[in-house]
Amino acid sequence: MPFAALLSRLTDRVRRKRVAATVAVETPTGVGGPPRDDGRSPGRDRNGFALEGTIIVLVLVGALIGFAATWVVTITRGAATDYRGSRASYAAEAGADAVMAQLEVAMEDGVITAAELAGLTLPEMDGFTFEDMEVTRDPLGAVIRPINSGNLAGLYAINLPIDIAIAARDATNNRGSVMVSVTAQSIPLFQFGVFYEGDLEIHNGPRLDFEGWVHTNGNLYLSSNNTYFASRITTPGSVFWQRKAYSDRLNGVYINNEAGTPVRLDFDSRSLPDETAFRSASQSKFNSRLMTRAHNVAPLRLPLSGLPAVELIRPRNVADDTQTRDVKLAWKADWYIDLPLDDPVGLKNGNTLCSTANLRNAAVSVRPAGKTLPGITDCKSIFTFRPNAFRDGREDIGVDVLEIDVGALRSWTGANTSRETNILYVTFTRPDTTFGGRDYPAVRLVNAAQLPNRITIATNAPVYVKGDYNSVGWEPSSILGDAITFLSEYYDETATGIKCSSDTNDCSGSTANRVAGPTGSVMKVYAAVAAGHSATPCDYAEGSCASPPYGGGLENFPRFLENWGSRTLLYRGSLVSLFESEQASRHNWAWRTYYSAPIRDWKFEMRFQQPDNLPPGTPTVGNVFQTAFRPVF
Repeated sequence: MPFAALLSRLTDRVRRKRVAATVAVETPTGVGGPPRDDGRSPGRDRNGFALEGTIIVLVLVGALIGFAATWVVTITRGAATDYRGSRASYAAEAGADAVMAQLEVAMEDGVITAAELAGLTLPEMDGFTFEDMEVTRDPLGAVIRPINSGNLAGLYAINLPIDIAIAARDATNNRGSVMVSVTAQSIPLFQFGVFYEGDLEIHNGPRLDFEGWVHTNGNLYLSSNNTYFASRITTPGSVFWQRKAYSDRLNGVYINNEAGTPVRLDFDSRSLPDETAFRSASQSKFNSRLMTRAHNVAPLRLPLSGLPAVELIRPRNVADDTQTRDVKLAWKADWYIDLPLDDPVGLKNGNTLCSTANLRNAAVSVRPAGKTLPGITDCKSIFTFRPNAFRDGREDIGVDVLEIDVGALRSWTGANTSRETNILYVTFTRPDTTFGGRDYPAVRLVNAAQLPNRITIATNAPVYVKGDYNSVGWEPSSILGDAITFLSEYYDETATGIKCSSDTNDCSGSTANRVAGPTGSVMKVYAAVAAGHSATPCDYAEGSCASPPYGGGLENFPRFLENWGSRTLLYRGSLVSLFESEQASRHNWAWRTYYSAPIRDWKFEMRFQQPDNLPPGTPTVGNVFQTAFRPVF
């Protein structure tokens, strides 16, 4: 019988008995009322009532126990279900993190392409399978936003919002789904006045005033009588108020505080090894405009992670470049020049360089659809090959030059957009060992005061820039190569002491015959530069390092070969070095007499603070960070 019906019948029976008992008590005859037909006293019905009441209580208690047991079972089952559902949700969140890790790897070259998004794979986890993964980019594309907080505040980034949806299912079919929003952030390197991948050394002789953010992913060595930094300095390593090569410490390094007042540097990571003390000193002197690992500065990941950064300027490799085509300048180029060096006579007279066959197949191998190639006559006016053209006093070797007349390129381009070149890349193949005195080929840019349009010129060879560059009608421009050397427009490669008769002659003698121009005159270069540098091999303070040769530092990152006297080199751009030179690497800088330094008027190109003014193909560093998370029910 159902519990409710049983309880109703018992309650009704008790009610009837209670009424009968009440009537009996109120009867005036006898103490207990009139005798009953069954011969019992009326008072004995109370015993029956007690028994039935006890039964009711027992039934109620039993019912409560049954209800409680049912409730416990229900709650236990629900809790188990919730637990398994929570585990599935946590697994889905872990899966989203694994996908984000794949995005971080893709972002290490500074960009995330649609192909990389399509190539993302489902993660794996014991006890769970992942499904319904969907990774979508914001349909509006990337947006440019300032970085307002952290160690990079003051720069801007190119942000691409990405949503990751993924579900996880366990063996008993419990399922959890999440949506994670992330931002792929690219930071253009040419926002920095100086950016080094390795250790950065600055030990200038003539005064150096530098305006622009200085960053190195290595350690920073500063020792000078007259170096003035107007902007921030950051490193995830240490700053040493000494030379790297030996224990020289000069008292003329100044860093501006927030008020623009130069304050002398008089401490470093060795004198203040305690990070709290270092931060306190940096704050009190420079308003924390000098930041190191004590400030938790993170290294900025460079292009082509897992490969040497020099891949940025290496030539195309069809077999191995599937993951790097969006980064390497050789693949970005709309004019790819692959110059064979096994026909020196033909190269010199221009027939090989500019013949119809070589123009399209060897010497100038690529112009994309819609881009026009110059005819033979125009080609010869733009490109000239000069074997053993001059001797580099620093490298102490002869140089074979592919000379690019930028003015002739501008005349040929005109207003015809089909002729416009935004990225021009040059490489040399099949070197000929019969060239007398030839040690390496190089690119030299001449007649380049006015550019044809915004342009980047890149090569895996050394680059020489002769005379003013981009000083008339400024265009966004950059130069990338194995090394960069600035030559004055007065550079005379036929004068005594410049061109040597053989490899055995030392051209590091007097600079008297290599005067860079009139006293007080100014040579102007407006371009970002990314090139290899010469490094001091080890720190003298290390026990295994003894009298290492000085690499030359930032002051010799742009190289010189002349006696500049009191002539000024005005430079506006961004100095970036991601690797050590591979071809122009015969000698580190040494205090030799093959040059004397110019007056250095070097500053960051403020126009690069506007994204529209960045040179074509500007390299970037990137990271991925989470912006939102929500479960999907």
